Amino acid sequence: MSLIALQEPVVELGQTLKAENGTDIAPWVAPPLTREDLDWADLETIDLRKLDSADPADRAQLTAAAKKALEVDGFLFVTGTGVSSATLERNLAIAQYAVNGIPYEEKVPYAAKLDSGSYRGYKLRGIWTRDGGVPDNIEHYNLESASFVDTESQHPAKLLPLLPEIQAFAEHTCKHVVYRILKLVSLALELPEDYLWGLHDHEGAIGAACQRFMGYFPRNEADDKATEGIWSKGHTDYNTVSLLYSQPVSALQILAPDGLWKWVKHVEGAVVVNTADALEFLTGGVFKATRHRVVRPPPDQADINRYILIHFARAKLDLPLNPIWESPVVKARGKNAFQDRIDAGGNAPTQDEWLRERIRRTGHELYDHGSKSSAGRVEEEVLGRKVEYYV
Repeated sequence: MSLIALQEPVVELGQTLKAENGTDIAPWVAPPLTREDLDWADLETIDLRKLDSADPADRAQLTAAAKKALEVDGFLFVTGTGVSSATLERNLAIAQYAVNGIPYEEKVPYAAKLDSGSYRGYKLRGIWTRDGGVPDNIEHYNLESASFVDTESQHPAKLLPLLPEIQAFAEHTCKHVVYRILKLVSLALELPEDYLWGLHDHEGAIGAACQRFMGYFPRNEADDKATEGIWSKGHTDYNTVSLLYSQPVSALQILAPDGLWKWVKHVEGAVVVNTADALEFLTGGVFKATRHRVVRPPPDQADINRYILIHFARAKLDLPLNPIWESPVVKARGKNAFQDRIDAGGNAPTQDEWLRERIRRTGHELYDHGSKSSAGRVEEEVLGRKVEYYV
């Protein structure tokens, strides 16, 4: 399977765009890095360009490094994405505008149907309640392949002129960056290099994936005290792999193998990749979905809006999430996460079923401190599978 040819963005990057409605899009200005001495996670960095090496030893070394990172941390940095700093800054400016530059009343008609298990559109700020009755401080705008069809009925008017850039960025992330990451994961599973890509939808702009433009907004000290400084509690993602374009505000933490929460450091030009539920199920648990959370940034960044770009790769929506027994690695060490459900006469859920059920529950999880274990987590059964939340 060959890589689909990519088109360059049709709108010039790196400049303020004056939309047809007269709105100027302010540039995103990179904030300074924290000077705090934080407990940073020691994560592998992999250069995707090395996949093009003609030397088998280079590819073998790259595959071994990726396999180790996926088995131990489930998190890694990738570089060599083909995304320039100008393109990245431009899309962070779009994220800034999408969540913080358009009036609330103009976003409400495009609110995501979360109760139906869909993120497409806006998840508006403050619709979820956290500890102490504190509203959440998160807003994001989500686009899927259908978002780029019949566009005038699906987006605020002020975003319409930006859609060509948004689509170009999302397509490149999907069809170049994700494609190469899945190739690397396939090799780590001792499968043909295009195997996992073949389990993902390629129709439309980004298949079944979701491109997210997101903002976290600072809380006052009282609200942060009530929520113990946690902005997004410990969880796993619902898809196969998630890609976060690294940005300077430190807030992301991962649960390390030693059971401690470690900060993820900013790496200029890199993408932070983490394994998610569907890939854990497909690998029979060989590659674990990574537990991660978002917390109040360190004091020298605590008053800065944190804008981020995330791409959620998803398997084909009708794909049952059974282990890939064709992989020698999975065959030797994997287990079906839904074996109890199968033994009872059922089937493993599909990517769509798992995704929708997890989205429906998001914001309503059983985060009751009274029910958490000594390890600081609670469990909830979802479609026959125990899901852990960290509180």
